Amino acid sequence: MYEVALEGLGPHVSEGTIQTWFYEEGDPVNEGDDLVEVTTEEGTVTLQAGATGILAEVYYDEGEVVAKGEVMCTIDDEESSKDEDDEKQ
Repeated sequence: MYEVALEGLGPHVSEGTIQTWFYEEGDPVNEGDDLVEVTTEEGTVTLQAGATGILAEVYYDEGEVVAKGEVMCTIDDEESSKDEDDEKQ
């Protein structure tokens, strides 16, 4: 699983509010796709998917506040699934 966290923000930013999810759980996403729009005290930022796979789980709804560093969602990428399968053998 690839975790998408609220990162890459200015040093004075401590949290952000989810404005828009561009995908829903179960949707396929590609690395680099715009995934979620977040508003902070310094402006609005769009976070991109860091892996290709399926948007597995979204932990925050639109309108909810997320602390900097918190995981907002997970992407089930084939790489992680393959690594987990190898560990089980």
